[in-house]
Amino acid sequence: MEGPAGTKACPIDFDHESAAHAQAWPEEFAQMRESCPVAWTGHHGGYWVATSYEAVVGVARDAKLFSSEKTFDAATGTGTGGITIPFTPIPRGLPVEADRPEWDSLRGLINRKFAPKAVETFRANARQFATALLNRVIESGEMDLVNDFTGPVPAMVTMELMGLPLKEWRQFADPLHTMVFTPKEAPEYPQVIAGVEWIFQRCAQEFVRYQQEPEQDNLLSYFAHNETNGRKVTLDEVLSLSNNIIIGGVDTTTALTAHALAYLHDHPEAKRELMEDRSLLPFAREEFLRYFTPIHCLARNVSEDTRFKGVEMEHRDRVLLAWAAANRDPEVFPEPDKIDFHRTSNRHVAFGSGIHRCIGSSFARMMFEEMMTQIFERIPEFEIDYTEARRYRSVGTINGWETMPIRFASGPQVACDLHL
Repeated sequence: MEGPAGTKACPIDFDHESAAHAQAWPEEFAQMRESCPVAWTGHHGGYWVATSYEAVVGVARDAKLFSSEKTFDAATGTGTGGITIPFTPIPRGLPVEADRPEWDSLRGLINRKFAPKAVETFRANARQFATALLNRVIESGEMDLVNDFTGPVPAMVTMELMGLPLKEWRQFADPLHTMVFTPKEAPEYPQVIAGVEWIFQRCAQEFVRYQQEPEQDNLLSYFAHNETNGRKVTLDEVLSLSNNIIIGGVDTTTALTAHALAYLHDHPEAKRELMEDRSLLPFAREEFLRYFTPIHCLARNVSEDTRFKGVEMEHRDRVLLAWAAANRDPEVFPEPDKIDFHRTSNRHVAFGSGIHRCIGSSFARMMFEEMMTQIFERIPEFEIDYTEARRYRSVGTINGWETMPIRFASGPQVACDLHL
């Protein structure tokens, strides 16, 4: 399907980074999915938008035709490709912003560190972090749910996984959270990026230190002492792997847990059902993943001229995969705009699809369970101050909350070996 000369087929006025989209994305995606499941928008240099489940999964599972490769010049802050629209001016994340065969060697290097059995060894740490963080605030009867709890827990688990000093948890958690909700055109964005760059400087410093020491049970030490394809992992590769693991693993779980707790606050009957039958928590978790889809959209890059779902795509065209739209497709999910803890089939794509499916999904699920359990057991009755709570101004990449103040009945600290 071709449009008039010099135009793309099925043009729409759509910007996934806009405030208007953040406020009404379910309705906007529903209209697009119905009228043109693969559409073209001129924003951000122009890109295709896939909104139906079939189209989104079709792009995600064809990694040869739809590339994730990213180039970045640190000297100029410019580059091409990658998985975000607009382009994010930081080094690429690996292996998620690499194509085969590079993807195979790097994913193979880290796969076993993210297997469910390996993730379970971090559960006790996640529980301890959640306990210690609640101990900091429980006597006061108030906290910012996002910045005091659902953000720090994933940050601290990720620091433990990476082998970074836990005492720096606040310097680690804050820039990652702020980067996600700060628009790229905002005056403060360069300062935010500088905070994130500090994190990767610390990764580089710790990697060099681990090279001089016997291997320890963390990723930076693992990278320092192991090989891929018969060679040592380079510092640039270590930083790119760290980029993917850190940025991909922290604020996404933060957003999921905050959304879930806000929903349960607003739907006390659903909260009561979960608290009375904890066996439902894994099913509720998957439904929250589908319904809220914290990783809202990611991008791919067309590697050659092609025809896809009735539209002509050109080499180097960019394609936005609207995971959130796919997860509300009524062709796949009956009553998609309703949360149902008893949904019998939930083939959601909240963690993506294809070779780049999220490697940290088991970590996200585990951390969500531990945070929810701590809230249920220690502050089950809480009130959200919606007059001060703020959603992300843009949900283009991650759909979450900037801040969510809550109040609750004060309680005692509990025994915990960690004091923050």
